[in-house]
Amino acid sequence: MAKVRIGFAGTGFMGQVAHLQNYVKNADCDVIAIAEPRRQLARQVAEKYGIPKVYKNHLELVEDPDVEAVVASQPHLLNGYIAIPLLKAGKSCFIEKPMAGSLQEAEAMVGAAREGGAKLMVGFMKRYDSGVNRAKACLEELYETRAMGEPGLINAYCFGGDWLRNVDGPIITNEPVPHNEDFVPRNPPWMSEAQKETFNIYMNIFSHNINLIRYLFPGTLEVKAALLRQGMLNQCTLFETHGVLAALYGLGVQAGHWVERTEIYFEQGWVRVATPCPMEMQTSAVTEVYHGGEVNETRTLRGVPHWAFRAQADHFVECVKEDKTPCSNGEDSLEGMRLMEDVFRKAQWI
Repeated sequence: MAKVRIGFAGTGFMGQVAHLQNYVKNADCDVIAIAEPRRQLARQVAEKYGIPKVYKNHLELVEDPDVEAVVASQPHLLNGYIAIPLLKAGKSCFIEKPMAGSLQEAEAMVGAAREGGAKLMVGFMKRYDSGVNRAKACLEELYETRAMGEPGLINAYCFGGDWLRNVDGPIITNEPVPHNEDFVPRNPPWMSEAQKETFNIYMNIFSHNINLIRYLFPGTLEVKAALLRQGMLNQCTLFETHGVLAALYGLGVQAGHWVERTEIYFEQGWVRVATPCPMEMQTSAVTEVYHGGEVNETRTLRGVPHWAFRAQADHFVECVKEDKTPCSNGEDSLEGMRLMEDVFRKAQWI
């Protein structure tokens, strides 16, 4: 079967280190074009990776009949602006999380994918961590067998720390990103400007954690309360699903390692998932499984040492090539956008 022909919209820091190198290494695709408004950067990246076509913007990717799918590694407020015309043209798109600036914009993106018959995948790379998926399989067995009794509490937190670790250095130039008069950020219109600033910070960090709770625990989350601090990572959000309380905490901490956990407590034990530094290339989540009562046993589950960003890229190529629905598809990701807007509707500010 022929290789998937990939275009790239954006080759900045994350575009290079988290995405481009992984697609170049994938034997089932060819990166044939990049769209990057910084002309010097575009030429240097294309030369380094042997990419034949260089465009100034994503609209030129829309017009290229050879491009089947596009990886758009951009700040999230640009996702709808870039992805919608590509999706309408039938080109499957991978975009980074969070999905969009608002639920309304995210819904328009899903609509564009349906109109164009294209796939939309959102970059919740923790779903592709082999350790996370070992934890998920363990939890699904516990939900079915009730071996630890009923689940009662979910505790999740992200305090940050060193997220770069052993990342490969990108090509950098001193070119500014050109001003684009056509682009208008689309946060919810009912938010104040200060709320929009905090909303974008909240989504950029905690969309991962909300998505991971949804991935590891069945049921529809509903927002019960939230405490937020203006313009900062300090937050506490409470959800509920099927009688189970889910608490999400956040704080920006300077640390030499990454501090992030998703913990699910049962009547007779718990499953604690420690997700690794996002840019750690040879690691995966580590899970502690404690079964109390008469069993009184602790096990440690580890995944295969493999970079989640690489596994994510491989999954997108596989979905385009074999006509599969992505695990973190656009329709599923709409639920996270709904929840995050509801957090801000119900928030108390401290």
